[in-house]
Amino acid sequence: MNKSKKTYYNDWRLKNVCAYCGGFADTEDHVPSRCFLNDPLPDEPPVVPCCEECNKSFSLDEEYVSCVIDCMKEGTTDVPSIQRTKTHNTLNHSIALAEKIKSQCWDSGGVQFWEYEKDRFLRVMRKLAFGHLAYYNETLAFDSDFLVSMKLLEQMNDSERKSFEQPYLNDFVPEVGSRALQKSLFFIVEDGTHKSIKHLSQWETVQEERYRYCTSSEGNKVKFVIAEYLAVEVELAN
Repeated sequence: MNKSKKTYYNDWRLKNVCAYCGGFADTEDHVPSRCFLNDPLPDEPPVVPCCEECNKSFSLDEEYVSCVIDCMKEGTTDVPSIQRTKTHNTLNHSIALAEKIKSQCWDSGGVQFWEYEKDRFLRVMRKLAFGHLAYYNETLAFDSDFLVSMKLLEQMNDSERKSFEQPYLNDFVPEVGSRALQKSLFFIVEDGTHKSIKHLSQWETVQEERYRYCTSSEGNKVKFVIAEYLAVEVELAN
């Protein structure tokens, strides 16, 4: 599709605004980045406008985070043993990155321990969350403080997993014209004589087994799962 004909937002006030810093958007960015997805990529994957500086500044962090997650999931830092093609090729090409990740993993009594770079993870989780809110809710959150929680799906107990997988139940209707409104489920809740309309958010699957996300109608929360392994929730603090 010709970029000049793409519709990123239905609200004209948001056009040409970088989803990550609020500056002038002179390019576009995949949300999630292609490093988190397998080839072939989905048809017309989600993209948001962004500035050239933001587009370039996240690349190495996203590559690092994606490779760490895949190494953790596969339980190895040995490049020849890594099954995921994209991660195998990346680490085979970047010896420095492969050595860095290897140095952050050690075995103690048959149990693996990881000392990943938390600041890089937080940067990437912020970027992913703000990109989803911009694309799906038409919410620009670049000036918001945020809180990030991360946990491996396999380490969640039944109650935690059920809570995380439950879509957001919202009191507010999504922005008119947004993708969130177009894919909404509404229902009426009765409490005695009082009736209220609730909105149920939906999980969106970008690629099976690789990436899915869910945003709240209020545009203040988003959760996503990477590689059906790492569960993340980002909440705006203001």
